Amino acid sequence: MSTAQHLLHGVSVAAAPEEKIQGGWTPIPNVNDQHVQYLGNLAVEAHNLNGASLKFMCVISGETQLVNGKNYRLVIEALNGDIMGKYQAVVYEKIQLDSFNPFLG
Repeated sequence: MSTAQHLLHGVSVAAAPEEKIQGGWTPIPNVNDQHVQYLGNLAVEAHNLNGASLKFMCVISGETQLVNGKNYRLVIEALNGDIMGKYQAVVYEKIQLDSFNPFLG
């Protein structure tokens, strides 16, 4: 399974409240962060699995939402052929530790 196949969740539109509460949206202070850009690229790759051929350029804005994991609502610039477009994607990220034990060599 590619990394793109496990993260793209869907598309949504909502207002972003200012406070950090579970379920509320908070602006991403630095969308140039490497992880945010990685997630934007991942969203485009996942979208392209459905037959599209967009080329990721960058994430230009975004918000996060704490849930049982974290949602990233991203505004992405991508090329569709020669045409630059803006797209919105919600990427769900959940990190789950399956085990953690002493290494016995």
